[in-house]
Amino acid sequence: MGAWGVGLYQDDVTCDVRSDYVNRLKVGLSNIDATKDLIELNSDFIEDPDDGPLFWLALADTQWKYGRLLPEIKEIALEYIRSGTDLEKWKENKKQYEKRKKVLDELEERLNSPMPPEKKVSKLVIRKAKWKIGDVLLYRINNADIIKHEIVTNSKWNHKYVMFRVIGVATFNIGSLPRDKYYHEMNIVGLYNWVGEKEVDLGILEKVEFLKEVNVFGKKTNMMRIFSLRRNQLKLMNLLVVAEDENYISKHGIVTDPVGITWGNERNLDYDIVMALQEAEEENILIDQTK
Repeated sequence: MGAWGVGLYQDDVTCDVRSDYVNRLKVGLSNIDATKDLIELNSDFIEDPDDGPLFWLALADTQWKYGRLLPEIKEIALEYIRSGTDLEKWKENKKQYEKRKKVLDELEERLNSPMPPEKKVSKLVIRKAKWKIGDVLLYRINNADIIKHEIVTNSKWNHKYVMFRVIGVATFNIGSLPRDKYYHEMNIVGLYNWVGEKEVDLGILEKVEFLKEVNVFGKKTNMMRIFSLRRNQLKLMNLLVVAEDENYISKHGIVTDPVGITWGNERNLDYDIVMALQEAEEENILIDQTK
């Protein structure tokens, strides 16, 4: 168990149980089926003296808050609270023990109080890849003017343009939902050794190559990233498709594993781009059409 506080949802187990249960409701499972599925999935570690109680406490609390608390789940959770099993690991620190006891007392009171009406559950939003493999994307560095990193804002390439090629799609689990049915998709892109203005002579695509970097295994490979930015972030970036290549996969294949490196915010994206351009310029491989 990874715990960072005495709160009910300040450990890995309870956070996972809560999200896994709610996700099952979001994909359309009934309360009974969602509960059975979760119990079967966690059958091995439910018997663990530390993790087992946490599972039942989180499941009971989440079901109560969603207006779906099953009597048998309530009784198991209350039994663990009354037995004091969960408090054993907090005994070495009196202050934390008292705080945790208060958390459990409040949970017991909540579970014994009238349950709220059944809460409506929104449909699970599954992220799909935004672009097709082979698309070339044009991006203006620090497009939204929200980056405050001085390396970016002071760069001679601030507000200049770079190009990415969409080279693959990465897939990610959605909690513990079955991977064969439910998964998120995100585009994988490579950054070209080109920087210029918005009006691009697409003939340059015959000359550019992917920038390279040393990966986590110590090898120098194409600079690849997963675009894990959300819809509102992508909107701010205003990435433009300037070229397509329907035959890209047959010519170059598809990348599915970029060693887990992601661009999850604009700050890291722009910083990495500027640093890569600087290194390419030093190696005399940068095609700089801003001059």
